[in-house]
Amino acid sequence: MRPKIIPQEKLSSFIIIRVSEREKKDIQKQFRHERFSTLSDFARNRLLKKRLVKHITVSEEYFQVFRRLDYQLAKVGNNMNQVAHKLNAYNTYMLSEEDKMKIQECYQLHKEAVSVLSNYLKVIRL
Repeated sequence: MRPKIIPQEKLSSFIIIRVSEREKKDIQKQFRHERFSTLSDFARNRLLKKRLVKHITVSEEYFQVFRRLDYQLAKVGNNMNQVAHKLNAYNTYMLSEEDKMKIQECYQLHKEAVSVLSNYLKVIRL
């Protein structure tokens, strides 16, 4: 059994608008993309919502680039944590050549990641 709706909440009024076939297809496409249960819910949400959220759709290539970038940044973090752990665990610990190489590798990975990120941000900057 459906829950009772108070009179002020009943959807008894309606609005009719005219749109072109292309606009109708665009609205239906957006409605399906945002996964509302009904077209009325979609329209009500879009018209009455205080703040619109901008959805950015990107290509698969774009997604893969950012996925690799995320992986590289995680590697940088892991390497830096290993060095920090050694430095904090042993008060007398001095940086070995291996540690210095890891720091240099982290720096290079970070530099590459920032470069890739800045190039892709230029593409989407409004």
